Amino acid sequence: MLAEKIAGAEEYLAHFQTELEKQGVLRFFPKLNAFYHRLAKEFLTIFHSKEENLFVQWGNLLAIDAQLQILMEISNNRKEGLLDDLGMSEEEVIEMIENDHKYFYREITGAKLTQKPKMGLIYLSEHLAES
Repeated sequence: MLAEKIAGAEEYLAHFQTELEKQGVLRFFPKLNAFYHRLAKEFLTIFHSKEENLFVQWGNLLAIDAQLQILMEISNNRKEGLLDDLGMSEEEVIEMIENDHKYFYREITGAKLTQKPKMGLIYLSEHLAES
């Protein structure tokens, strides 16, 4: 999805909702459904807020986005067997996502988890988690 093709936050989130619906996550897993909708609501609130510090706003959006990315990654092609495949309950999946999102961007960029995050827009959510 190219940035110039996204009209706004609602359209960006619609991509996640469509994919999670296709995977059956929103239909078969009520707690993951509620978790997704909470994240989407928080994302929209932050996106439309007039945060005086744009970097704090981006960091908060990136933190939510990391959680959405993890949810998408674990739900790909699993449908009803998602929890069995993971060996976790819905609550445990949510807890894992809430904990692991703090290092998501460091992991996907190949940075070591033992090092402090580098200065860069993609790492703003990690700087917020440290404070």
